[in-house]
Amino acid sequence: MEEPSAHLVRFLQQENLRLQAEIRALREEKEALLDYLKALEHLYLAAQDISSEADLIKLLDNTMHYAVHLARASDGSVLLLDQESNELVFAVVHGDKRGELRGYRLPVDTGIAGWVATHRKPVIANQARHDARFSPHVDEVFQFVTRSLVCVPMIAHNQVIGVIEVLNKDAGAPFTEVDVNLLLILGSIAAAALEMLRVRLENQETTSTSPH
Repeated sequence: MEEPSAHLVRFLQQENLRLQAEIRALREEKEALLDYLKALEHLYLAAQDISSEADLIKLLDNTMHYAVHLARASDGSVLLLDQESNELVFAVVHGDKRGELRGYRLPVDTGIAGWVATHRKPVIANQARHDARFSPHVDEVFQFVTRSLVCVPMIAHNQVIGVIEVLNKDAGAPFTEVDVNLLLILGSIAAAALEMLRVRLENQETTSTSPH
């Protein structure tokens, strides 16, 4: 029969390992939060300085960079809604298909991105191909494999501007509500910037065409 001291030593060793694991998790969480806050600060400041379409593309590209990095995903895209044609357009793409996908158009009723744009609600699909809303169309056309994804709407003044989508979290890990909340905030900043630019350009056009 073991001495009571041996039980105590083993218990203390197990507790020590558990506490070390908790400390590591808290440290990682703190670092992720600092990255998150820094990204939001950069995007907020950039949104205030939007003055041209070139600046806007840069902002959207930065938004996608932060979204992919902070969600630890391999690919992602910003799709803007073309109200006239009722299509989603790949405006900014990060990942292997960046050069091929940009400018590609999808009917707004296609896939999870279309569902999100139509229903104005985010979606987590950690087994994307088992989700009834998923469309394999883009995967088949561009020889890509979507395993998991998060997609959120970009909304400004109660209007859907587009969606942000990130794909395939690192090491096969699942996306979480934290990823959704992050993308919703990034999407709100980007949508507000889009609306600011639209109003500014309209005002400039009105000024340039008004009689002197």
